[in-house]
Amino acid sequence: MVKSTVRFPEPVVEEIKSLVDDGQFESKSEFYRFSADYVLSRTLDEYEPETIDYEAIEAEVIPDAERELGGDRDTDGPPFFESVAFVRKLALRGKFSDAEDFIDHQYVPGDRHAVLLEDILRLYREDTAGDDRSPASEREGDPTTRNR
Repeated sequence: MVKSTVRFPEPVVEEIKSLVDDGQFESKSEFYRFSADYVLSRTLDEYEPETIDYEAIEAEVIPDAERELGGDRDTDGPPFFESVAFVRKLALRGKFSDAEDFIDHQYVPGDRHAVLLEDILRLYREDTAGDDRSPASEREGDPTTRNR
């Protein structure tokens, strides 16, 4: 192995020490080796991690849902894309309060999926509000006004 000196901000070193103290890593060196291997394995398709017990460490410190991009297994609620479709359907029908109730009852506040669903709902609300502000003749399809 090659020895390399790297400087880290003090808060980073303190967090690493706390992980070692909590027993998630045997030493700071193990943390640094695992971290480098982990990033390289995610960045380079052909890279094979060399850290001893890499898979065991990965399984212990990184939950499956975080390892699988777009995984819904970390939530107790309905599958995310089904929720998107349902919220969209309610929003298109103008049932914004029903969509809010669905989000509030299916997800805990601050859940990443809830935040995204609320943003989607906000966009549909803005579209509806934009339609309401258009001149009456445009909404009715008056051809003489549109050609001006």
